Amino acid sequence: MKTFKLIIILSILLSGLNSCDKDTYETPTTLQNLEKTNYFDSEIFAEPDLKIYGTWKLFAVSGGFSGTGHDLNFEYLEIKKYGIYGFVNNYSLLEYGKISPALQTANDIRLKVDFEKDEKSDSFFTDTEKYVEFMGSDTLNLNSPCCDRYNYHFKRVK
Repeated sequence: MKTFKLIIILSILLSGLNSCDKDTYETPTTLQNLEKTNYFDSEIFAEPDLKIYGTWKLFAVSGGFSGTGHDLNFEYLEIKKYGIYGFVNNYSLLEYGKISPALQTANDIRLKVDFEKDEKSDSFFTDTEKYVEFMGSDTLNLNSPCCDRYNYHFKRVK
């Protein structure tokens, strides 16, 4: 009887491990087809900020009027050379366009970026001005420059 129970428990555990979702991501075709020189002819970010390029999975939203953020309304932010971004949810491209360093004052020590949607893209992301904060090599925070706006927190996928 002990052997039978052990076999049942092991088979349940093994089937549970095999059924775990793998976090996979594929770049939507529209974003794949954009040439890296679609918006800019050469690199736009300074050397320390090149780590902005990659695929980022949204894990939290904070801030806003109540300070508690809101439900996650997209899954991924992909940022490609040179200054191309795309918001992706359920393998669908919600919005794409150019991301570029914003004009900064002498007092700005953090990278500030502007999102500008492509004229052919649907509109999704309306809070287009964000401060970039890197935490190590795998965490990206896009923070609002002012009051009652949302901050987006990402982990690197690629």
